Amino acid sequence: MARVEGIDPRQTSFPMRQVFKKVRKILGRDLTPQKMVARVPRVFWNNILAEWLLGEKAAVPQRQRMLLTLRTAVRVGCPF
Repeated sequence: MARVEGIDPRQTSFPMRQVFKKVRKILGRDLTPQKMVARVPRVFWNNILAEWLLGEKAAVPQRQRMLLTLRTAVRVGCPF
């Protein structure tokens, strides 16, 4: 089965590159799911907006949320 290749962040628009840069600064690398979603700009921006809104409404501090997300990813075997 063929796999969909993620888009290179250098081939995206300037605002998308800024989002990739921010994520790279926080996590230290580009996320594969984010590269996949970047192939369709409308989905990319809706995803970014949803993540931001969820982050604003969360009662859990961001540092704790990020640790929880990484721990969950490790448990389910996510390779990012």
